[in-house]
Amino acid sequence: MQLDLDRYVPGLLLWLSNKVSSSASALYHERFGVSVTEWRVLAYFKIHPWSTASKACEFMGLDKAAVSRSVANLVGKNILEPRPQGLRKIEYRVTTEGNQLHNAMYRFAMAREQALLKGIDDAERAVLIDLLKRMLDNLGEVQQVGRAGRRANQAAGAPGQRNSGAMSAPARRVAGAKASASRAQSSGI
Repeated sequence: MQLDLDRYVPGLLLWLSNKVSSSASALYHERFGVSVTEWRVLAYFKIHPWSTASKACEFMGLDKAAVSRSVANLVGKNILEPRPQGLRKIEYRVTTEGNQLHNAMYRFAMAREQALLKGIDDAERAVLIDLLKRMLDNLGEVQQVGRAGRRANQAAGAPGQRNSGAMSAPARRVAGAKASASRAQSSGI
């Protein structure tokens, strides 16, 4: 048994995502002075003003430390404006300068998307988007694969097994992403 790497969908999605991100990384830094993660964070706060970094992490499935660094960099560059809400909660929105940067990057991101989708007509694009959304909807089930035996071991009190009973962080991210995705417009992330 072995994977057919030309037909293994998770691998193809990962490779596509990695290659698109890595090619954007140098270009975004050189052209706009921001990283890919900073662009994603900027695009998120453009769509969701006065939201938190924690919500951005949940929505995009990004590492909290990476988002925290990106937010700090964007605040330092006057791209994001912070609004403290108590001792530990800070909300952010895009500044006027941030809007200008976003708009320039948005046009660039849309041109990259158009290049990526070259040879794919509007009907095929609609099918592709529908399929990707359905796969996003299936992430909760994907995360449960292999856990049925683990749950039985947990219920039996098998040593070395955690029994949290709470929704996992990835499952919470998926649930949050589903709720937000219907409201979000294409931002070229």
